[in-house]
Amino acid sequence: MAAQEFHFRHFLATIGTSNLAMGLHTVLYPWLVVGVLELSPSRLGLAQLAVLLPNLLFILPGGVISDRRHRGSWLSRLYLLYCFPIAILAGAALSGELTFSLLLMFGMVFGTVSAFVQPARESLLGYAAQDIMHQAVAKVVMVQFIAQGIGFILAGQLDTVGLIALLIVQMLMFMLSSVLIKRSHPQLAAAADLVDPDDLDSSENSQKNTDEEKHETLQELRAGFSLFLTDKALLHLLLLVTATGFLAFGVYLVGMPLLAREAYQGGAGLYAILQVTFTMGIVVANFVVSRQKHAFKRPGRLMIISFLGRGGLLAAVALMPNFWILFPVIFVWGAFSGMSMTLGRTILHNQVPHSHRSRAASVYQLCLFAGAPLGAWACGFAIEQVGLAQTFTVIAVLTLAVSVIATMSPLWALKQKS
Repeated sequence: MAAQEFHFRHFLATIGTSNLAMGLHTVLYPWLVVGVLELSPSRLGLAQLAVLLPNLLFILPGGVISDRRHRGSWLSRLYLLYCFPIAILAGAALSGELTFSLLLMFGMVFGTVSAFVQPARESLLGYAAQDIMHQAVAKVVMVQFIAQGIGFILAGQLDTVGLIALLIVQMLMFMLSSVLIKRSHPQLAAAADLVDPDDLDSSENSQKNTDEEKHETLQELRAGFSLFLTDKALLHLLLLVTATGFLAFGVYLVGMPLLAREAYQGGAGLYAILQVTFTMGIVVANFVVSRQKHAFKRPGRLMIISFLGRGGLLAAVALMPNFWILFPVIFVWGAFSGMSMTLGRTILHNQVPHSHRSRAASVYQLCLFAGAPLGAWACGFAIEQVGLAQTFTVIAVLTLAVSVIATMSPLWALKQKS
């Protein structure tokens, strides 16, 4: 179908430019809290909560809206919207009025845009052929984290380059993403896209259509949830993803910058290096997956094993080892995380029909980000109350416990669809 024309190379280019910008955000935003404003771990947890919380409110409607719209054009507009909060942040930095309240507002707006971007972008990946879905997902994850790694390196030059220059680069990358995503999924003339001018003249019809759309939205949201309620393996995938958000994502967002500042007395440069090391692990793992000619026969089992591995690695980080041990541990942690990301998304795309993928992706992302804001806040609060090493240890033990329980779930026995 013409309306479904999809150019994977342009899509990969969009993944690269947008995630370079996201890499800058990942380092700059928390470092403005703990490194520039020098605020407490609990304030960092609250700041990360502000970014992630909008996903709980908007990611499900975002999935429904994406299924109704032409994704290339919709995403093009959304990428431009990112520039609005970044421009406000740059203006505050120029005028010397950067405050924690402003950072919280920035985080909420940034997170709201992301809630609509994620399901729409994820659903585009569904146009890849089913038999090579694992390769397509792996390539996307590789490009995503290579680009993020470049963003981390650039953000690590904060003291040299300056915040304003980095924010300008971030806006330029989102503008370029807006152009590329439209080229990846061009909107061609089709009868279904045409609007009858007579419909615009009737307010009664307009109100009726609005009511019908609201009813359809609720029905479509229920349909998205029912996909997971009727498939026990998918349901347990969501439970594992929720645990990943609360435990792994929470400690990654809050624990990592505090690890750099408090355990190793480093600055933005050290935090960026830790992020790059983690990202290299993700890239290497997905390079290996992309070279696999055949899909994994037991993707759920491998995902659980990778979660188990992360629990052991967090326990190693809790010991606060020397750098020559810390960096390999962070690298392998990234590799297990990258493997888990690819496996989870592969399972999702192969188990869900294309017509429901935006909704399914939004439910998947909702579970990830439902756990993440609570995990980020809890991690920051725990570090402030009991200490960095103790918090890492507790999270490691909980991760290992969840992994053992997951071996008894249907996800452990899930086989790849032929």
